[in-house]
Amino acid sequence: MSITTFDHIDFIRRIIRFSPRQHFGEIKTADFLETFLQEQNISFSTHKFKTTVPVEKLAILTADGKRIPCKSTCFVSGRIPDKNNVISSISDIEEDQIPYNINFNPYCRGISCASFYHHPAIAIANKNIEKILKAKEVKGLVDIQPTIYVARNVLVGNRKNPAIICFAHYDSILTGAWDNASGVAILMANILLHPETLENTLYVFIANEEVSYDKKPAYWCRGFRRFESKYLALLQNAKRIIVVDGVGITPSYWMTKRENLTSTIYFNNLDKFMPKIGIVLIK
Repeated sequence: MSITTFDHIDFIRRIIRFSPRQHFGEIKTADFLETFLQEQNISFSTHKFKTTVPVEKLAILTADGKRIPCKSTCFVSGRIPDKNNVISSISDIEEDQIPYNINFNPYCRGISCASFYHHPAIAIANKNIEKILKAKEVKGLVDIQPTIYVARNVLVGNRKNPAIICFAHYDSILTGAWDNASGVAILMANILLHPETLENTLYVFIANEEVSYDKKPAYWCRGFRRFESKYLALLQNAKRIIVVDGVGITPSYWMTKRENLTSTIYFNNLDKFMPKIGIVLIK
């Protein structure tokens, strides 16, 4: 039975209760999505796959003995011995150029885990950069536990020959209201408000998009690549592939450039699928 209204904000709030949506948080979110679909009498299937994520056991950073709020942004444990490598998390620094770092996002006031590294790394807020730079002694420590679990992509709609495949990932590094609980809400609203689209559209709630121990082609988008591995024929035959991500950042527009696609839907066969892929950001 179709409905006529959908409370996007309430749905987003329900999802972010499970944040950060990595490992246990992601598993709880998958449980929630499946239960929600069952309650709405919406048929779905799950695509399960094993993955490994870095789970933070400890992250400490001090400046002249005073604790600085921080989060780990790395795949390995280790020490931050000084302040010599303070970097922007959106810079293109090569991994082998530095053995550790303290990173910040210049466009975010709070702690932003924008990039992950294969050396000890800690993220801090912009407001604490000056404290680090002025300190005589800076020390840090991260303890990371690589953790294996079973992730779940949740599939709704035409699972045999969809003309359109719509994706939205539901995992997050931190709270992830717009990255990407809001995108998940958009897909769910379309499923419920426009059930007629289920006839020719496959909606996929993607797990494990943010971080994995994959090194090639990237540590992100593993959930997309596992979907690609199992459902390659669906992707090949679909006329349109749509990704809904970052809803609420900017006015609505489509992204189709390769650099945008590699950060959002990094398939192994990305170049082959590029002509029919579009990423929509909705205000």
